[in-house]
Amino acid sequence: MKIIIVGAGRVGSHLGKILANENHDVTIIEPDDNARRRAMEMLDVMVIDGNGASPKVLMQAGISDCDMLIAVSAIDEINILACMIAARVGVPKKIARLRNAEFSDPNSLLTKQDLGIDFIIHPEVETARELVLLIRRSSATDVVEFADGKVQLVGIRIDKTAPIVNKTLQQIDKENPDVLFRVVAIFRGNRTIVPTGDCIVNKGDQLFFITKTELVQNILQLAGKSEEKMEKLMILGGGKVGRLVATELEKDKALNVKLIESSKEKTMKIANQLRRTLIIVGDGTDLDLLATEGIMDMDGYIAVTSDEETNIISSLMAKHLGVRRSLTLVNRSDYLPVMSSIGLDAAVDQQMITANTILRFIRRGNIVSYATLRGIEAEVLEVEVGEKAKIANMLLKKVKFPANAIIGLVTRNDKVFVPTGETNITPGDKLIVFTLPDAISAIERMI
Repeated sequence: MKIIIVGAGRVGSHLGKILANENHDVTIIEPDDNARRRAMEMLDVMVIDGNGASPKVLMQAGISDCDMLIAVSAIDEINILACMIAARVGVPKKIARLRNAEFSDPNSLLTKQDLGIDFIIHPEVETARELVLLIRRSSATDVVEFADGKVQLVGIRIDKTAPIVNKTLQQIDKENPDVLFRVVAIFRGNRTIVPTGDCIVNKGDQLFFITKTELVQNILQLAGKSEEKMEKLMILGGGKVGRLVATELEKDKALNVKLIESSKEKTMKIANQLRRTLIIVGDGTDLDLLATEGIMDMDGYIAVTSDEETNIISSLMAKHLGVRRSLTLVNRSDYLPVMSSIGLDAAVDQQMITANTILRFIRRGNIVSYATLRGIEAEVLEVEVGEKAKIANMLLKKVKFPANAIIGLVTRNDKVFVPTGETNITPGDKLIVFTLPDAISAIERMI
């Protein structure tokens, strides 16, 4: 496909890298000299200097015979205009990242159809959704849903006291015959391992389990984790993400939520939007304020200000003061691998979430859903086996599956099961596949 990306920020660059690796013809439009230079040095794509909302620049980029336009600049208006121009010249797919959620409101005066947009991604909405999911799975470092919520991939960091330490995956499987699961990856040090049955679990490993959603509690137990109920939560930051998280948490009447915001003006606005959340004016890095507001009694702390250093420092303070669970919003993916080593539980990268959501839309068809795991070079695909797929009607043991990929689970109609070598892959099966980037093209050819 010929794809134009408007904006060479972290989202645009990440998308450009992935799409170029898949042999798409990618052109990026970027007016900022530094961002454009970085993209030219790091990516195997064409990079054009200019405004993505300019018809002249878009024509120079080849919009007249383009298959897809992805507008992910930092300015909503540029993204909207780029999509409107793309719609006028007949581009089949138009995607826009918009911070203003009004355009997704069905009652808005201007709908996405009016603007020529096929898919709108709201970064703050997607980020808040992921944070709430992590809060509800309080012992997990990562939670990704597949198969319409029937299946979850759960990342768990293994402590030295975990009952599965020093055991092989095969042993763990035999000792838990009633729990349907597969370990699809082990993150050890800075290395991602696609495991076999004889892999031994070490303390400090991060294991990624795929299982039925209703069995996640069993997985946590066998990994030595208890899903302790969260009752008291503190949120730092009253921006869009903080407000959206608080709004969702308010629906659970058993939760007691406090939100700290440094701006007095903003707290008045927040107080009008939230009903059950206690709003506090103050600095989240002020130890005296945190102590006064009862942080030592909190079950969870969620730092979501626009300053990632403030988020990291305040989360470390919260952990030091005895908070069981900390969630930290960051904007640089290179921070993610070190989160556990400095004592934080889980971090969320808004740019990566945005890119993943866009890729899920792009890969509609045989690829049902898609996720990139935070902090590691790995991806998880939910793929549907087509009638003409190379692996259709084959026993799995006869399939030459890439070495750097593994099938976690199969969903067939309403059944979910762990495949074996004797499993016959049939058209319509949905496979949840963990893969390193170099194996994706081979998997796509197979299905």
